[in-house]
Amino acid sequence: MLRRRPLRAKSRLKAKSPLSKRGKSRRKKKDDADMERLRPIVIERDKGKCILCGKPYQEIHHIKYRSACGKSTLENLCCLCWHCHRVKVHDGTHPKEYRKALQGILKERHGYTYES
Repeated sequence: MLRRRPLRAKSRLKAKSPLSKRGKSRRKKKDDADMERLRPIVIERDKGKCILCGKPYQEIHHIKYRSACGKSTLENLCCLCWHCHRVKVHDGTHPKEYRKALQGILKERHGYTYES
């Protein structure tokens, strides 16, 4: 009598390092920790208001984007309302001009210096 083997499910190919198990890089983890540490300081510095229009703040903005190696430092963070952050700065037609305007406001109010 022939003995049947149980059917095995086809094994799926596995990548050496699956994307789901990959975590954040060390730099990103450190930057996130710095951001959380500085968040209350930035809110207090900007008095909880958008520095462009004066409405209550809703989001913290990196003046030099993190994707462009901007760090979470006090000079690079500011409070913005949702409209200014999303519509004017990120989706607007002149993001470089807004970056310079934000730098000018922080330089005027707090004396920060920025590289060109």
